[in-house]
Amino acid sequence: MSASDDHKRLQLALEAAGLDLWENDLVAGKVTHPATRTFQELGYTPQEVGDSLAFWMDILHPDDLPAVGSALEAYRDGRADNYRSEFRLRAKDGEWMWYANYGRVMSGPADAGMHRFIGVTFNIDDRKRREEELSRINQLLTTQNQQLDQMNNHLEKLSTTDPLTKLCNRRAVNERLHRLVSVDRQASALLFIDLDNFKKTNDLYGHDVGDILLCQVAQRLQSCIDASDMIARFGGDEFVLLIRDPDLPGMNFHAQLEALCTRILSLLAQPYVVGDLQLHSYGSIGVASFPEDGWTVEELTKRADIALYRAKNKGRNRYCFFRPSMETELQYQDNIETELRTALKTRQLDLLYQIQVDSNLRPVGAEALLRWHHPTRGLLSPMAFLPDAVASGLVHDIDELVLDTACAALGKWQHDAVLKDMTLAVNITARSFEHPAFTDTVIRLLDKYRLPPGRLCLELTEHIKAQSFPDAARVINRLRERGVRFALDDFGTGYSSLESLKHLAFDQIKIDAAFVADITDNPVSQAIVAGVITIANAMQIEILAECVERHEQLEHLMRRGIERHQGYLFGKPMPRSVVEATIRSAFGEAVAS
Repeated sequence: MSASDDHKRLQLALEAAGLDLWENDLVAGKVTHPATRTFQELGYTPQEVGDSLAFWMDILHPDDLPAVGSALEAYRDGRADNYRSEFRLRAKDGEWMWYANYGRVMSGPADAGMHRFIGVTFNIDDRKRREEELSRINQLLTTQNQQLDQMNNHLEKLSTTDPLTKLCNRRAVNERLHRLVSVDRQASALLFIDLDNFKKTNDLYGHDVGDILLCQVAQRLQSCIDASDMIARFGGDEFVLLIRDPDLPGMNFHAQLEALCTRILSLLAQPYVVGDLQLHSYGSIGVASFPEDGWTVEELTKRADIALYRAKNKGRNRYCFFRPSMETELQYQDNIETELRTALKTRQLDLLYQIQVDSNLRPVGAEALLRWHHPTRGLLSPMAFLPDAVASGLVHDIDELVLDTACAALGKWQHDAVLKDMTLAVNITARSFEHPAFTDTVIRLLDKYRLPPGRLCLELTEHIKAQSFPDAARVINRLRERGVRFALDDFGTGYSSLESLKHLAFDQIKIDAAFVADITDNPVSQAIVAGVITIANAMQIEILAECVERHEQLEHLMRRGIERHQGYLFGKPMPRSVVEATIRSAFGEAVAS
């Protein structure tokens, strides 16, 4: 076989592999065999290309010239086994296309002039463009992650600060307490401080004066503690101090706490000057110590609160240290489990309903709110008995009763021409949600009352533990397949605002009352709500503002684009029959079934 035939076979093999053979004489600066296929792709004729290396240099991207030169130099100096480079060439229509060159000197030593320089060129434009797109996407993701981290940090800071006094808030105290009891294990004391008759100041002089008074109280309390201690405002006129035992030789921590409480009461009793007013206020203090009075956050906060309750009952303007006997003196704690079991059997537990409206103020649904018609203590909200229900293990039975009652109402509404499109939200405790039978219970009730999709909405707080997210996600996804909607309640007040949204699929976010209350004039609340709206819009999640009580609050929220609202402005929690009549009235005469 002739050399010509060998060359043709080599040419065919190279073409089949997408490779374009070339040969240059670098000493003469001539192209002895042009990369024909490459120049055809670029749109140039052989006449335009010619036999000079100058043409190739003219269409080489200027930014790639240094890299090509470095590759040639590395090969010539023996630092590379062959010449390899990647570069862009300008097509005849002006577009830049990526190519790769591999080559070697086929005759004579490299340092003698590189006469026959032979190699292949192949098109890598698609690969390069994919790499550039991937790089762009990665850069975009990096930027978005940075923005998300910044927003998370901003919300984290806002969510741990009391907007009025700039002190820490309840969440910050709870986080510090969790660290104290689980990591630090250092002897400490939790002081609950409540102002006596603060409501009277608000009623007489207005909330503006009351707010100034609270800020002055915060300043006085700050002057009483060391830098290593913590001060927070829980809300209203409730303050909390977390004091560490300095463990100094010859110093009794209990005696130090007594001296501190005495000083605090003395400072709080001094007159307050607000404008032209001279006000007087006093305080009561409840103290619980770690580890003597409890090893968990719940135990410490509960017992500090019990001690505060006792201080107020003893005449106010005094402090009281927790004693175990205080718990037994509270009658409702002695027999709460028995009373709850009786309540379940005798239907003392019932639901009230609070209307939810859309942007046109038309009723679109309601929230079912649990109440206990206690035979001696009157109408009780869940806050008065649910903690004890959880402790006694009865919370699952209570939540099932609530779900059954709510689903029965929805079952009735779907046959009513006016009420058939109403949704009903039901609060679910984290303990019941995590119960193994919860999903089956909900599905059984959906089937029992033949509820259409989208009518039942289950509200969860942010207090689902992070380690429970995988199980919670499975429950939510399974029930969403059956048409159940999920709302994240009290958004911004729990332990894991963004973590919950990151791991769990929600249809609705409920902005907590703490941010709605002062939304018209508090920049911090406005900033938090704006952040929530941005997140919800990005994730295509509906927003509902709860506890809307004033028209100016509603107008502010609607201007920000929030279209679902709930609160006393539209109606207090009412029996089902009253709510049904109210909805019918809002829609005019009921349409005949």
